[in-house]
Amino acid sequence: MIELEKDAVAELASQYKLNQYNWLIKDGSLEYKVVTNKKGKNLKDKHIKNHYKYVLGVSKSFNPTKCLVKGGKSNSDIIAGLKLYERTPAYMYQSKIAGNIYFTIWYIRIRKAEYTTNVFDGILKVEKIVIKEGEIDNGVDTDLINHISAHLINERNPVCYGHDSRWANHLYPIYLTESYVKSNYISNNLFMQLF
Repeated sequence: MIELEKDAVAELASQYKLNQYNWLIKDGSLEYKVVTNKKGKNLKDKHIKNHYKYVLGVSKSFNPTKCLVKGGKSNSDIIAGLKLYERTPAYMYQSKIAGNIYFTIWYIRIRKAEYTTNVFDGILKVEKIVIKEGEIDNGVDTDLINHISAHLINERNPVCYGHDSRWANHLYPIYLTESYVKSNYISNNLFMQLF
């Protein structure tokens, strides 16, 4: 599945369908161990940055104990204390597993904590690959992060569809896409009867 995601991103980027007006939201992290093309060849940092320039990784669940700030302290208390539509400052780090690639991450609360089952429900983790050299030294522009955050808030699922423990973290288009794809799977029983 991860390889299919990588191929889809590479194809969209090569067809110039991703640009400053058309971003792709990927469900989950952007930090792949190794990024390859369709032929299995490792892509260089330049290609990764070109392909993922307008791609965001949005995680509905994350490990709050691994959310560290400068100096190695946990910022889970900051994340848990976010108010509705508030975001954390953006943090930049260099990937230890994906090569010479920098990421900016931040967290946004899209649901009121009083309606969720734990303090981290209703919070999204957002990742963006740092592209420009100036961004590595100075950080990603705050206006861009605010712009992205506002659009993610606008895409939150306005109602709960059925019973799903992750309802508080759903973004409407991603939820509908996941539901559509899952509806096309064959059931376990039917699959077992094929053999």
